[in-house]
Amino acid sequence: MTFEQWGKKYGFLLSIAVFFLIWALPTPAGMQLVQHKLLAIFGGAIVMWITIGVNFAVSTFITTVLLYFWVGNPTGALAKDGTLIRNAAFALSGFGSASLWLLITGFVISIAMTRTGVAKRVALLIMKGLGRTPAGAIGASMLANFVIAPLTPSNTARTAAMLPIVEGIAEAYKAKPGESNFGKALALSATFTSNITGSAFLTGTIPNPVSIGLIAAAAGASAFTTWSYWALAAVPTNLLILAATLWLCVKLYPPEVKQLPGGLDYVDQQLAEMGPASMAEKKAIAYFLLALAMWSTDAIHQLNSTMIAFGVSLLIFLPKIGVLEWRETEKSLPWELFMYFGGVLTLSEVLMKTKSFEWLIKSGMSMMGLESMSMMPLLIILIGFSIFSHAIWSTTTAMTGVMMPIYIGLAQALGFPVISFCMPLALMMAYALFLPFNTMGNIIMFGAGYYTVTEQVKASVLLGLIIWGLWIITAFTWWRWIGLL
Repeated sequence: MTFEQWGKKYGFLLSIAVFFLIWALPTPAGMQLVQHKLLAIFGGAIVMWITIGVNFAVSTFITTVLLYFWVGNPTGALAKDGTLIRNAAFALSGFGSASLWLLITGFVISIAMTRTGVAKRVALLIMKGLGRTPAGAIGASMLANFVIAPLTPSNTARTAAMLPIVEGIAEAYKAKPGESNFGKALALSATFTSNITGSAFLTGTIPNPVSIGLIAAAAGASAFTTWSYWALAAVPTNLLILAATLWLCVKLYPPEVKQLPGGLDYVDQQLAEMGPASMAEKKAIAYFLLALAMWSTDAIHQLNSTMIAFGVSLLIFLPKIGVLEWRETEKSLPWELFMYFGGVLTLSEVLMKTKSFEWLIKSGMSMMGLESMSMMPLLIILIGFSIFSHAIWSTTTAMTGVMMPIYIGLAQALGFPVISFCMPLALMMAYALFLPFNTMGNIIMFGAGYYTVTEQVKASVLLGLIIWGLWIITAFTWWRWIGLL
């Protein structure tokens, strides 16, 4: 029985057991009753999220009901007659987050890019320009992934979009699954790139806007929580990481030949089948460029990134000038993840406001004797921990929902600047490099059969060390130059 099968069968029961176990413990000295309740809910929720014992959306219904009917309000205050005061706004606070709505509107733009064929055409054109050698073909597929990343807020969707292109390149270069070194280097680089480009942009993967939402809730929205600042902090180092990924994959699995004749036949064939760019494609490209231009300058014009996405989504849906109908879009929107992150944001916000995390972390740091550690050494340790702990998670969404509130609570408990301490760690939430089950995108590319689990582990551990080292250098140089640290 796999972990996923075990989790679906027993995960929910285990989460209930953990919830009651935490609640049954005597309330420690200095802990308020409301804090004890919230930590019991959070403990059970962690188990649900890790094991996926219930659907992510269902987990939000569970936590929301408990927050309203059992916790009631941030202080646990009672009415004059002794009944619990229940506040619906308290139990639903996360659903008003702008970051949550960026998830939905970002997907609208992504769907427009994929449904019209723009994403595929961009990838094929990049391949045509750079794919004349094996290393160039690998680099071109990585660049195509990077180009579409700002408008595809899902590693899964981006990997699914890249898979037929990767398989077509491999077929054109006569790379047999499981046998060709070129095939291994190509598929592994595609797997890693979807995770790396997810880190590069605020809209590159679902956990990013959630992380920013949590940080903004704790420290307030500012220039540091904008789309453009995320890109400023993340893109330069992630470009270096992409270059290192290409070098590492080709080094570990050198292509069998230096240049393969006819390698671009697949690209030419696909472009010929697509024909000239349609009017819908031209409109989608215009809206893509408009969103990108507005997001990248949001620190100047001060317009909210989510509202920019709303405006561009409006253009996409408007009669005559739009490219999508609502009815053909609604089924593709990630409502399950919308519910899940609304619940995560709500639970995290109340845990922070009630200082439940602060109490827990201060107690834990005191027991380990780490309460006097300065920020930079601890940050460097946690950057490495965040990268390599992906190996035990089956989804970056669950990892973000658990770890980011803990990191924010840690910053608050130790008196560190929340943004300076937590934003670097938020950038690490995308690096699910290590095993196929760590993210659905990994599973999609692994399923093509070009590499084994052992080969992925070997390459990912080395890449993880390189990524950690590059971010350490970034922490002492680039992040200081741009005022993050």
